[in-house]
Amino acid sequence: MNAQALRARLDEGLAGLGLTLDDARKDRLLDYLALLSRWNRAYNLTAVDEPAAMVDRHLVDSLSILPWIDGEQIVDAGTGAGLPGVPLAIACPERHFVLVDSNGKKVRFLRQVRRELGLDNIEPVHARLEEFAPERAPDQVVARALAPLPRLVEQLGHLLAGGATLLAMKGRLEDDECAAVADAYNVERIELNVPGAGGARSLAILRKS
Repeated sequence: MNAQALRARLDEGLAGLGLTLDDARKDRLLDYLALLSRWNRAYNLTAVDEPAAMVDRHLVDSLSILPWIDGEQIVDAGTGAGLPGVPLAIACPERHFVLVDSNGKKVRFLRQVRRELGLDNIEPVHARLEEFAPERAPDQVVARALAPLPRLVEQLGHLLAGGATLLAMKGRLEDDECAAVADAYNVERIELNVPGAGGARSLAILRKS
């Protein structure tokens, strides 16, 4: 798929989400995808490697939670190859995204993304989530398909203790999973309509009571 077709695919996905981004941001999103595709051949950063699917499953899916992004300091927990943190950082240059992962090669890739794309608002950090202690408390923590909600609360409780909101991106979210979250948290469930996602997409928003 050529660059023009990928751009059209991205435009279609953004329109389906009801989002508008300027041309410079869309170009940078596709530059990130090209860099990810190039590194993926050597480092196996993502199982999704077909270009059109990468637009849908990486860019559009990540940007589906953009309307709920708030605050200045946001932690992307278990970011992997930078999802959803890098697409969100490109869309929100005024916010600072701390991208945390325990996999060294993925963090090296994210440092290269920062350099090549000039993304001064991302901060890749090599750390285990349970041990990550940021200098500045986050306003929000995002996590994409990382773990069941009760496990996320265990892993990230120290980051949420100061009042940060957790945005957990999930596939289908069952009532039992929400009910199993500790009583100290309120859980709001939102069904997302993500073009090209190939299945159900949900967003769970957790706040301390």
